[in-house]
Amino acid sequence: MKAAVLREAGAPLVIEELELAPPGPEEVRVRLVASGICHSDYSVANGKLRSPMPVVLGHEGAGIIEEVGPGVDNLAVGDHIVAALTPSCGKCPMCEEGRPYLCAGMMKASAASALLDGTTRLKNGDEDVHQLMALGTFAEQMVIPAGSAIKVSHNAPLDTVCLVGCGVTTGVGAAVNTAKVESGTSVAVIGCGGVGLSIIQGARLQGAAIIIAVDPVEEKRALALSMGATHVVDPTTEDLAEAVRSLTGKGVHYAFEALGRQDTIGQCWQIIRPSGQAVIVGMTSLKDKLDVPVAGFFAEREFRGSVYGSATPQTDIPKFVELYQSGELMLDEMITKRIRLEDVNTAFEEMGRGEGARSVIMYE
Repeated sequence: MKAAVLREAGAPLVIEELELAPPGPEEVRVRLVASGICHSDYSVANGKLRSPMPVVLGHEGAGIIEEVGPGVDNLAVGDHIVAALTPSCGKCPMCEEGRPYLCAGMMKASAASALLDGTTRLKNGDEDVHQLMALGTFAEQMVIPAGSAIKVSHNAPLDTVCLVGCGVTTGVGAAVNTAKVESGTSVAVIGCGGVGLSIIQGARLQGAAIIIAVDPVEEKRALALSMGATHVVDPTTEDLAEAVRSLTGKGVHYAFEALGRQDTIGQCWQIIRPSGQAVIVGMTSLKDKLDVPVAGFFAEREFRGSVYGSATPQTDIPKFVELYQSGELMLDEMITKRIRLEDVNTAFEEMGRGEGARSVIMYE
């Protein structure tokens, strides 16, 4: 099968023919229909985030189950699935506490770019090839943990709902689950790529009265307005803090950072009102540190992180797919381009220039 393999940070991905081993216990083999291209993939490709190499990138995919391994009793051949970032093992302390988005299996898979037993099912000859997040959706097929395969309706278009695997769940979940945005409140979202647009939609679904979209790219600001933003700010021509104060008086109740940059994380802290929340959604370098004025905490301002939208994949992913099918969640509009696997490096170049919201690799 074909896959896009990263062999060195900063180098282009290489299209290779790989061998895929059968699924082991509690694993399934999936034929991919489509994969979104997420900014985290770009960050791994450029060395901002680390992974063992060589590695098949991609963690936002959807497809059809073609084989199930021993012990899998809740999935069957022919099921349509969206791949989740977390295997939700159900056994670790975080899963037992109802926080599957912090599953120990997810942490292990993230660090090793391998399946839960520490191995990979991909080879190029005698060489092992890793799978990002125990997935590796930049490939025609994948073997993944059964807990990462979330069954969805057969009439849901997999080439669109693949976005729910990462960006949509991360963004909508940040507003709905992590921050629990309240009706009538004010929200600012810094960064209007796929995750930022999803946060905006989550805030809209929650009934926020003011939703301020912040992005230097005119195309993305226009998309944000179409998806629920009430105001937009171009940070290259306007002072963000002044613009937010002019719209809200004291600052926003919730500020979301969806870029993964130190400077914009600091801006979130500056634009929240007393008792407001600054929610960090974008993935920064793990070496980054923040310098935060302590005085803000005595106004009961709050900094918090959001991992995978604080989501329970088994219930949230089907729910978000249903919201799309009912017309309440806009996904087609977020897809800027549908491309071939061979065009993945061009998509990364466009992402680096800040162009578009989401490109989707089509396998069929």
